[in-house]
Amino acid sequence: MSKRPDLTELLPLFEAQADFSLTETQYAEKTGATLPKDSYYLLRKSAVAKAAAQHGFALFVKERTISFKKTN
Repeated sequence: MSKRPDLTELLPLFEAQADFSLTETQYAEKTGATLPKDSYYLLRKSAVAKAAAQHGFALFVKERTISFKKTN
């Protein structure tokens, strides 16, 4: 099991209400945790997926880079 991410540094990105992307390395640097290996879990059940949904973002993964797209 991976370390639980600290999403504090992602909050300003969510609050900016603009699309953004993070590489696997950037995600690790900002959260102190690695991206979940299972894409289904990452996109639907992970802490970052839940935070994204709470802020009105949809999560996408392309080549282990996660992108946040504003849905509202």
